[in-house]
Amino acid sequence: METVGTLSGGIAHDFNNLLTVINGHAEMALMKLPKDAKVYDDLLAITRAGKRAEKVTNQLLAFSRKQIHEPTILQINKTINDLGRMLRRLIPANISIKYDLQDNIPNVKADPNQIEQILINLVVNARDAIDENNQNNSRRIDIKTRSVEIGQDFTDSHPGSKKGNYVLISVKDSGIGMDEKTKERVFEPFFTTKETGKGTGLGLSMVYGIIKQNGGSIFIDSEPNSGTTFKIYWPATEESSNHSLEDERDNDILAGNETILLVEDDNDVRELVSLALKNFGYNVIEAESGLKAIDLIHESDAAIDLMITDIIMPGINGKELASRLKDNISLNRVLFVSGYSQDHLLQNGSLQQGINFLQKPYPIDVLIKKVREILDSVN
Repeated sequence: METVGTLSGGIAHDFNNLLTVINGHAEMALMKLPKDAKVYDDLLAITRAGKRAEKVTNQLLAFSRKQIHEPTILQINKTINDLGRMLRRLIPANISIKYDLQDNIPNVKADPNQIEQILINLVVNARDAIDENNQNNSRRIDIKTRSVEIGQDFTDSHPGSKKGNYVLISVKDSGIGMDEKTKERVFEPFFTTKETGKGTGLGLSMVYGIIKQNGGSIFIDSEPNSGTTFKIYWPATEESSNHSLEDERDNDILAGNETILLVEDDNDVRELVSLALKNFGYNVIEAESGLKAIDLIHESDAAIDLMITDIIMPGINGKELASRLKDNISLNRVLFVSGYSQDHLLQNGSLQQGINFLQKPYPIDVLIKKVREILDSVN
């Protein structure tokens, strides 16, 4: 599973570079065209397909535990209740969905988007399993939360679990169930029991990857024709939520005339980003490698207001480049980008906490807003 995860992460990284180019050029073309232009709908279809492709790469990254996530302190019952209406829309009216959420349950530290991904995938999986079960008139999904303490007896009988305090989230269905052979493979990427065209086989592997990425564990209780229960053990936390108002920016004030050093070894990505920055008025100095960037800095008298650099590059990587240019460009004026997630880069030492970071593929407007945000913060 670890080898497959590494392979999945590498594929997703390379594919994210391609999606950055495809989506970016389509978005820029849409910005220039009136909505009644003949090719407008064609370009819109490209961007929509690109967004769907992004979701596939995110599923691969989730399985490989390299998906970007932004954990915050959550009250899991509130998160589930807030998601209830969406979950209800995912299943037909003849399937009931019941909640049994324990009061005064501990908080968890999690990315709400990842919790949403987990619950949606498990509910959709439950729905499909119920539809396949012709021997049971009960059509029901039960979602339950409990505060649990895992001890030695549990870890001895559940490999991969660790002792401590957890929040248990269980999703139980009255579906067709699974035999032992299916249970052994259910979290493998691209494994599916559904017919061709009905599933990618990435949903449950993504669930597995997210849970492992966050230090939790997941187990299955299931037998053929007797339904399935997925049990998620998510580490509890004593931290309290601390909500702050998000800084709101005027999206119209994005243009600038500052000088940006762009370091990107992928020619197509470099060309796209350079074009986008120039369209918003920025002066761009391009470099295809870290060594070339160093040469340009030493040869040029231009003051660099911001450096945008890929992290994983042949020769000198982005982190080392920023270190070598620290006399010319301070770290708070560097925007790191990568097809890998920030979490993966933090874990392998390629990056440090608190830096400016964007994960590929990023929309052009997100890139420009981030650039303006950084430049305004250092002025």
